[in-house]
This record gives sequence, C-alpha cells and structure tokens, in this order.
Amino acid sequence: MRACRPCLRRPGAGTAVIPGGLRDKMLSGKRIIVLTFLLALCLLALPAGRRAAGEGEAPGAVSPEDRLEALARQAELERRKGELAAELLDWDVKIEAARQDQEQLLLEIQQAERSLAGAETSLGESRARLDEGMEDLGRWVNHLYRYGQISYLEVVLEAKSFSEFVERAGLVVTVISAQAELLDEVRDRAARLEAQLEALRQARALLDQKNAALAGRIREMDDYRAGREVFLNELKEQSAGLAESIVERETLLFRSLDSLQYLLKHLDSLPWHNLTPDTFSLAGNKMRLEFKDQEVNRVFFGQGDPALAGLSVHCAPGLFSISGTAAAGAGSADFKIEGNFEPRGRGRVSFQPGRMYLSGVPVSSEVLGFIAGEELLEIDFGSFLQDYRLSEIRPEEGKLVVFITG
Repeated sequence: MRACRPCLRRPGAGTAVIPGGLRDKMLSGKRIIVLTFLLALCLLALPAGRRAAGEGEAPGAVSPEDRLEALARQAELERRKGELAAELLDWDVKIEAARQDQEQLLLEIQQAERSLAGAETSLGESRARLDEGMEDLGRWVNHLYRYGQISYLEVVLEAKSFSEFVERAGLVVTVISAQAELLDEVRDRAARLEAQLEALRQARALLDQKNAALAGRIREMDDYRAGREVFLNELKEQSAGLAESIVERETLLFRSLDSLQYLLKHLDSLPWHNLTPDTFSLAGNKMRLEFKDQEVNRVFFGQGDPALAGLSVHCAPGLFSISGTAAAGAGSADFKIEGNFEPRGRGRVSFQPGRMYLSGVPVSSEVLGFIAGEELLEIDFGSFLQDYRLSEIRPEEGKLVVFITG
C-alpha cells in the first residue's frame, strides 16, 4: 500500500483534503502545460526566416527554375517528336516504295504465269504431234512394206542392175527419212519448249522468292514503324501533360507577381492626369501629346508606393511594355508584359497583352489568355480630359503618344 505525502498543515473545517495520488497527477498535468507554453514562446522568439525554413515551402509554390526546367524538358520532347515525325515520314516513303516494287513483282509474276501456261500448252501440243507423227510413220512404213502395190523388197529386188538397186533403195530411204526429219523437227521444238518451260519455271520461282522476301521486309518495316508511332504517341502524351504542368506553373508564378497584379488591377487609378507632356503639336484637327518613358516611370513608380516597387515602363513602336522583378518569395523572377492599347469608345481604352516573359522566356498562350480574361485592363481617359476627347493612344520608341480632339 502506497503511503500518502504528509500535509504541511492541518486542514481546517470545511477544507477539502486532496489525496496524495490525485495531487501528483494534477502537478504532472500542470508541468505539461507549462512546458508546452515555454516551447511556444521559444518558437515565437525564433527569427522569421528560421521558422520558414523549418516549415518548408508553402504548398503550391513554384520557382522560376522549376518552370525553366520544365520548358527545357518540353523543348527536348518537341525536338524528339519532330525527329520521330520525320522518321515516320521516311518510313512511309520506304514502305510505299517497297509496296510499289511488290506490285511490279506481282505483275511480272502474272506475266510469267501466263507465259508458263502458254509454254506448257505448246509443249503438250508438240508432244502430241510427235506421238501422232511417230505412230503415223510406223503405220505408213508397215503398210507400205506389207500391203503396198509394190513391196519394199520388190522395189529393191526387181532392180536390173546394182546401180538401179542402189537407186531404188535410196529412194525408199529418202521417203522414210523425209518423214523422220519432220518428226525430228517436232522433237527439237518440243525440246526447246521444255527448256523454255524450265527457264520460265525458274524465273517464276525467283520472282516468288523476291516477292516473299519483299513481303517480309514490308512486314518488318510496318512493325517497326508501328512501334515508333506508339513511341511518338507516348511522347505526345508526355508533352501534353508537361504543357499542362507548365501552364499551371506559369499561372502560379503570375499570381505571385504582386506588383504586376496590383498594377494591372489599378491601371485606371494610376495618376494619368499628373503626366506632363514633353512636347505637344497639332496634327490636322488633332493635338498630339508625347510623354517620355522617364516621365511615365517618374509619375507612376517614383512616388514611393511599395505596391509598385521595381516596375518600369518602356515604349516601342506598337508595344507598351511593363517589366520588373518579383518578390523574393517568387524566386526573384524577371518578368515583362507587352501589349498595346485599343479604344473602347467614350474615352476608354483597354490594354491588350500580346506577350509576357518570365525569366526571359515567353509564357504560354493559355496563360496570356488567362491574364487578359481575368484582369479589367481598362483606362478611362474621359474622366480627366475634361472638354477634350481621346482620339488615339499609341506607343512609339521611348514615348507614349496621345491624340486628343476638341
């Protein structure tokens, strides 16, 4: 049994006595609360930079370096896509040429088949005529010898002299030889046809071999091209996903440009009426006012407004550009947005962004469209021109030119 701590004084009447075990638990809880409070004070006493380092980068934050790396990967993917597309076109040309060769081979095979069929028919006819001729000759000699009006022996033996005998025998041999020569001619023609037929068969077999080899080559090229096309489609998917990622990065970077965001949202509230023209002249029925870049920068950004710190304006023919550097939290990205002014009527003009650069690299058209669609980029010159009407506003080299009419 655990002993209780001794009390320093006796409890008076009506005083609750706390058992020792419960009192220990209460003291432990107080120690935890005190330690937690002291730890919180220590964390608050740390410099802000060290606290941020401990917390890590905010979710969704993106650095210009991340964007540049993604753009480099995107450029590499585009390069490989271009190479693969050119390679596929080259394979298409090769496959088409091989198919044309195959079509020509098939025509040659068809011609060889027709020639082969004709040669086989001619050979069959020659063999048939040879067989018929041999039979006819045999029958004729046999008939002449056995049933002729004058038999062969009679023709020979009735000779009155040896010379007549030789002459008569020669005549008989001549008749038989003439028939034999005809048969020899048929036999020779049949032999030539057989040789021609064999040559045609060999040519047909060679054409078949070429066709089989060419068909196999076409299949191999088709298979290889299909594999390269699959690879190209994979690259396209990677490129599309990376493009979406780049748009997200650029959108986040744009939203981190506080000074530019502020300027675009407050274009109409800038002290346009405080600008002093460097020169003014008459141009027909219009008055031409020229405001140098230095004057615009002095009036807009030289008044110590921290929201516009680091911004500057530069005019070029057809381009009104705003440039600056983002805050340290955005990675100190250099930015520039270029555009021109378009009249909206009743003294109002709108700034239409044409290009935007982050760290010297143009942003995507999607982000540019997002900027133009999200911000109200209008300026009401009619509110401070009093009795004059705005006719035109256009940037020229180093100056902003405004035309007004009475």
